[in-house]
Amino acid sequence: MKKLLISIGAALACFGMAAQDFGGWQMPKVEMTYGQKFEDVNYAGDGEVFHNMDIYLPAAEKPSYPVAIHIYGSAWFSNNSKGAADLGTIVQALLDAGYAVITPNHRSSADAKFPAQINDIKAVVRWARAHAKEYKFDTSFIVTSGFSSGGHLASLAATSGGVGQLEGNVGGNLGFSSSVDAACDWSGPVDLFHMNCAGERGEGATGPEEAVMGFPTKGNERRFAALNATNYIDANDPPVIVFHGNADPVVPGCVGVYFYEQLEKAGVKTELHLVEGGGHGWNMYSKENLGRMVEFLAEAKQAKVEHLASIKDDFVPNELNQPGQEYPQVNSQGYARFRINAPEAERVTVTLGLGGHGGTILQKAEDGFWYGTTEGPMDEGFHYYHLDIDGGTFNDPGTENYFGSCRWESGIEIPAHDKDFYALRNVPHGNVQQVLFDSPSTGTVRQAYVYTPPQYGKDKKTKYPVLYLQHGWGENEYAWWNQGHAGLIMDNLIADGKIEPFIIVMTYGMTNDVKFGGLFSFDFTIFEKVLVDELVPYVDSHFRTKTDKKYRAMAGLSMGGMETHNITLARPETFGSYGLLSGGVYTPEELAGRKVDLIFLSCGSKESPDMINKSVQSLQEAGYNAVGHVSEGTAHEFLTWRRALYTMAQLLFKK
Repeated sequence: MKKLLISIGAALACFGMAAQDFGGWQMPKVEMTYGQKFEDVNYAGDGEVFHNMDIYLPAAEKPSYPVAIHIYGSAWFSNNSKGAADLGTIVQALLDAGYAVITPNHRSSADAKFPAQINDIKAVVRWARAHAKEYKFDTSFIVTSGFSSGGHLASLAATSGGVGQLEGNVGGNLGFSSSVDAACDWSGPVDLFHMNCAGERGEGATGPEEAVMGFPTKGNERRFAALNATNYIDANDPPVIVFHGNADPVVPGCVGVYFYEQLEKAGVKTELHLVEGGGHGWNMYSKENLGRMVEFLAEAKQAKVEHLASIKDDFVPNELNQPGQEYPQVNSQGYARFRINAPEAERVTVTLGLGGHGGTILQKAEDGFWYGTTEGPMDEGFHYYHLDIDGGTFNDPGTENYFGSCRWESGIEIPAHDKDFYALRNVPHGNVQQVLFDSPSTGTVRQAYVYTPPQYGKDKKTKYPVLYLQHGWGENEYAWWNQGHAGLIMDNLIADGKIEPFIIVMTYGMTNDVKFGGLFSFDFTIFEKVLVDELVPYVDSHFRTKTDKKYRAMAGLSMGGMETHNITLARPETFGSYGLLSGGVYTPEELAGRKVDLIFLSCGSKESPDMINKSVQSLQEAGYNAVGHVSEGTAHEFLTWRRALYTMAQLLFKK
C-alpha cells in the first residue's frame, strides 16, 4: 500500500462509526439479524486468538446453508478483528441471502510472514468442509469475500486453488479441498506491482506489503510476485466480482481495474464495479453494490450446478494406463478422474503439468480410496503428473511413467481430435535404435536414439537427410520418440506420401547439469561440442547420411529450441534448416544475411503466437524462407510439439 500512515489512518478514521455505506471497521457495536452465532471457534485447534472465528447462521432456518467466508481488512496488521469489520454491510447482506457466514481471524504480519495469512484462510475453508454436518454447511458452494487486505486474501484464495506452495497445514483436515467457488474483492491490493498505477513498484516504496513479506520489494521482485493474487490466475479460476472506488487513496482504483482485466483475459467470469467517488470504504457499500454481490454469487452458484450437470459420465481408462488398471480415467470432454489407494493418508493431491503448479485435491471415501475429478477439462494431448501424498511425491501406480519434470512422471493422454497423424496405424514402420558414442569433451560415453525410416533397412545404397531433434528442460533423449511419437509421425507421413524419408537423431542435451535445474546458468557451449563435434561425425560415419549442410537440420522444443538457436548461430556451417518449437525466435539482425533453407517457428495458441507471427513476418521481409505455425488450443505441451513436427517435417529438405 502507498504508505503505512494512510492505511492506519483510514482505519482509525471510522472508529465509532457504523454507516452502512462504509466498508471496514464498525465499532463499538453493529446491529445484526441472524439466527445463531458461534463465537471464538478455533479452526486450528491451537487455542490461539489469531485462529479464532465467529460463525453466523441466517435467521431463516433451513436444512443447510451455502458458506461465505468474509475477511476483515487491516493491511495484514491485525490478528483479531473478526468482530469489528463489515458486519452490518457485507456480512448482513450475505446472511439475508441465506449464507452461513464465517468471519475468521488470521495471523498478522507481526505474528508470521506470508504465506501464513493465506495458509490460515485455506485452513478455514478446509475446516468448513470437515465440519459441514455440525453447522449445517452446504459445502458444495463456498465463497470468500474481503475488504482491503481481506479482499486480497479472498481473491488469492480464489486464484490459487490447488497451489500447494500456499496450502500450509494449519488445523489439518488436509483431505479436504481449500478451493472456493467464487470470490468478492472489495478494494483489495491484489497486485502490489500496480499500486502506483504504472505496473511497477515506485523507487524506495515501502509499506504493509513489505512487512507481511519480511523483505523489501526492490531486488526481490520475483519472490514478491508470490503475494499477488494476479500471479496465479488461470482459466479454471472461479468467478470473481471486483468492487473498487476510483478515488481510493490507499489502494488505487487501477489495481481493481487491472485485476478485472487479467481475469477477463484468462477467461474467468468476472465483473468490475468502479464506484465514482468511492474511497477506501467510503461510498462503497451501497444497497446497489451489496445487491449486485448477492446476485453475482447466485449466478455463480447456478453456473456451478449447470456445469456439474454437463460433465458427461462416459469416463474410460486412460490409454496410457498399465495393463488391467481402471484409473485414471478420461471422458469425451477432456476431464480426468483419479482413484488412489492410500487409506492411512491425510491428504492426496494430483499435481498436473511440468511446473507442478495447481492440481486436483482428492477426497477420501469410506472404502479408503481417494477420488477426484479435475475441476475443468484439460487440453488435448499428453500431460505429466504426479501424486502428492502427505507431502511426499509419488507416481500413480495406475499409469505408465515418462521422463519429464526432471524425474519419471506419470502420464495421461487426453485424446486429440486430430490424433490420427500420430496414431499407430497399419503402415510400414521405421526403427528407433539406441546408439552409444564416445564424447572426449565430457569424458563419457553418451547415448542417442536414431529413427531410420522403413526403407532404410531394405535399401542399402540410398543416403538420407538428418534432423537433429532436441527435447525440453527436465526431459531426456526418450522424450521425442516416447511422449512425442516422433517415429509414428514420420511413419504416417511417409506412408501418406507427404514427405521424402529422412533420419531423426535425438540425444540428451543437458550435458553439464547432471542434477537438472539450473537452466539459467546452463552452458550451451558444452552441448555444442557434444552435438556438432562428436555426435554429428558419429552419425555420418555409422549411418547412410547426406553430409552437405542443406541436408542437415536442427530443431528443438522449449529448452531444446534455445539450444537450437544458439548452436545454429554459432555453427552456421553445420545446419541448413532451423526449427524453434516453443523455443524463441530469430531476428534478421542475428542471422546477418547467412543462407538458411528453412526457418520454422512455432508455439501453442496459449503461448506467444503474436511473437511468432511478428518474427516470421520480419524474417520474410528480410528475404528468409520463414514459416510460422500455431497449434490451436494448446499450451506448452506435447500436442503442440507433435503438431509442429508434423508440419515442419513436410517443409524440410525440399529440393
